[in-house]
Amino acid sequence: MLSVLTELLDEVRCGRCCVLATIVHAVGSTPRSVGARMLLRADGTACGSIGGGAFEAMIGADARELLETRDAAPQVRRYTFTETGDDALGMACGGTAEVLLEVIGPGRRLVVFGAGHVGLALATLAARVGFAPEIVDDREPMCDAARALGVGRVFRCDARYEQGVPELDAGCFVAVVTRCHATDRLALRRVLGRPLRYVGLIGSRRKKAVIFRELVEQDGVSEEALAAVRCPIGLPIGGETPDEIAVSIVAELLQVRGAV
Repeated sequence: MLSVLTELLDEVRCGRCCVLATIVHAVGSTPRSVGARMLLRADGTACGSIGGGAFEAMIGADARELLETRDAAPQVRRYTFTETGDDALGMACGGTAEVLLEVIGPGRRLVVFGAGHVGLALATLAARVGFAPEIVDDREPMCDAARALGVGRVFRCDARYEQGVPELDAGCFVAVVTRCHATDRLALRRVLGRPLRYVGLIGSRRKKAVIFRELVEQDGVSEEALAAVRCPIGLPIGGETPDEIAVSIVAELLQVRGAV
């Protein structure tokens, strides 16, 4: 059991999601008893055992299904060691096991462009509700302040927001909250055209119109790509301070994360 938990910590520290399977109830003849654990990694490998054979093969398939949506809630699934039945494993043991499947990992990635007051408030609050913040800024003092905060990874990029930016995947949430119109445009240009889960830009409707026009006329960004940007960012709750703005943004992030 200790090796399973050690491997679990290693996966989380490396920023990878995995599934911890634990037998929580067993009746009759089953390969393992209550408390047996197994770790199933995203690459298909496993650590530990809760019974082997068709049992673990089915749990592996269920784990892969849960890993497709990292936000999946813990689930208890029932497996019957018989040859027939809806949840039968095609085995003759005759017992039944209930297994708790938990997706464990750093949470959805939230890439925050801007390490100013709003960016740091956003990263802090988002981390508390299960996001994994990654803060990007081109200013070393601001990056140092973000690192001191200790709520996520910090990346210093160049002044054009081209080098030093973390790679983005389809599950990423992105919030552009940099210090000014010019850097907001550079950051937004860097992420547009990718199949991201969420892209938000801080600012007024007038600022949105100006930046969008520049992106189209000067950078060749398509109207289709711009349609995916949420601006003004966050839900309209009327906040003005960095903390209040962070609340409105996180509320919108949660809304999107929870959408089917």
